[in-house]
Amino acid sequence: MGLPEPVPAMRLMLLLMMLLAAPLVQAQDPPPRWTLGVLAANRDAPYVGLDEGLLFAPLVRFEGERFHIRGLRAGGNLYENGGFAIDSFFQVRLDGYKAKDSPFLAGMDDRDFSLDGGFAAKWSREKVGQFDLAVTTDLLGRSYGEEVQLSYSALFRRFGWTFVPSLTLQWQDEDLIDYYFGVRDDEALPGRAAYRPGSAMTPQFLLLATHPVGKRWSVFTYLGYSWFPSEITDSPIVDQDSRATVMLGLGYSPD
Repeated sequence: MGLPEPVPAMRLMLLLMMLLAAPLVQAQDPPPRWTLGVLAANRDAPYVGLDEGLLFAPLVRFEGERFHIRGLRAGGNLYENGGFAIDSFFQVRLDGYKAKDSPFLAGMDDRDFSLDGGFAAKWSREKVGQFDLAVTTDLLGRSYGEEVQLSYSALFRRFGWTFVPSLTLQWQDEDLIDYYFGVRDDEALPGRAAYRPGSAMTPQFLLLATHPVGKRWSVFTYLGYSWFPSEITDSPIVDQDSRATVMLGLGYSPD
């Protein structure tokens, strides 16, 4: 039995929880065990005729000694020594679209979300920052694709705010890119040619800023920007050369 397919609005809500999860872990040292909250988010859609708009979403995060839940990502620590650690994890991939959500996508097969599994390694040092390497593969056979992410994050504090900027290089293989941005021969129409892209490297910049409000509350803002490579922008179903994400939220830590 497959995973239930969320409606488009819920799909974006869940994706935004995942986007926010990792930087929040670094914004406090040590992080609180539980974080509950709400956020408002706006995110550009890359597909022709799709408008994701402004949405509100819940935020739930748990940090245990060996196990964590960060939005759509759940994992466990396999090894840790000083500033080096290795985790295994499962993560829901919410890329894709429903063809009925855009007139331009009529005649396309839906591109469904999937479940990824993988391993992540991190190395951090005070006054240097943190380097992360994550490798994932599609476990449900939607795309049969793989992804590698290499990122660097820093942390600094100014005027009562904690800032976590991050630079990421995201490599996705041709199976994954083709599934979400390709056009098959039987989907081609006049004005929508068949398209078979190769693997792609996408650079990203992320910035999280948090500010405490009392002992248990915090406000945060999140900015994300991705520059699409030609393998994505050349697709006839894509009309954006980049993607911006803006989020504002409020979090509560009961412990």
